[in-house]
Amino acid sequence: MGRIAEALRSNLRELAQADARLLRELDGALPTDGLEELTIRQLKERCRQRGLRGTSGLRKADLIRRLRDGPSAPAALRESKPTQLEVRLDRMEALLLRIAAHLGVS
Repeated sequence: MGRIAEALRSNLRELAQADARLLRELDGALPTDGLEELTIRQLKERCRQRGLRGTSGLRKADLIRRLRDGPSAPAALRESKPTQLEVRLDRMEALLLRIAAHLGVS
């Protein structure tokens, strides 16, 4: 059992490193809309301009999410297709659940 656990740890470590590299590459390749650099006041003004209501008590991250998901947001930002990283993480989770079930661990 010790060899299996070590092999799993090694594989998970390699996957995590590969995913971290992929995430860094994706972060560098994705165009930014500049919303993170705006102040809360500026974000609320943009929400008002787009007709988004109920933003007075929202935090910065929530305001950014509303702007990206709002009715006038570009279609590319509203799509919620899973990323390659999310797909790989889902596969890894399924594998770990199978292994846990096989070993009788909940």
